[in-house]
Amino acid sequence: MGDNSDAVAGNETSPTRTGPGTGGTGTPDAWLAQAIVRESSEAIVVADPEGVIQVWNSGAERMFGHTAAEAVGRSLELIIPEKLRERHDKGYRNTMATGETRYGDTLLAVPATHRDGHRLSIEFSVALLRDAGDRIVGISAIMREVTERRTTEKALRTRLAELERLLPQAAVSQT
Repeated sequence: MGDNSDAVAGNETSPTRTGPGTGGTGTPDAWLAQAIVRESSEAIVVADPEGVIQVWNSGAERMFGHTAAEAVGRSLELIIPEKLRERHDKGYRNTMATGETRYGDTLLAVPATHRDGHRLSIEFSVALLRDAGDRIVGISAIMREVTERRTTEKALRTRLAELERLLPQAAVSQT
């Protein structure tokens, strides 16, 4: 039959697994983790303890306008609005020093900067990355752009405030 079963079942770059998506030790295979990061529509960015970008996926390219070649090796300041850089740097250094972040299990909403200079609203979660010796080797962030939603919410809040101001006047007019 001359089947090509090795192409489907696995090869040297996709070793035999003991369970779905796991290596022999129960950890994701490197190829699977790389595919998830590469193909995610969300921006996935990994930075080292100094805040230097190490991973910049295609979602980050679309969101921020910088290619991976332009972003990797540069500071996270690339996407942080200038007036927030000092605050971010202080928080980042504290997280790297203490190994603690209050944003690990919540979505953080912050402004960011696109390559062309326009402002974005993003939401993201972070995860501290540790080596086998439990030493912090970086931080990953998974981000989603929410500019349109935030703009709509702001307009709705403004309109609601206007209507609430008119409501007491309308009640007085009817008496």
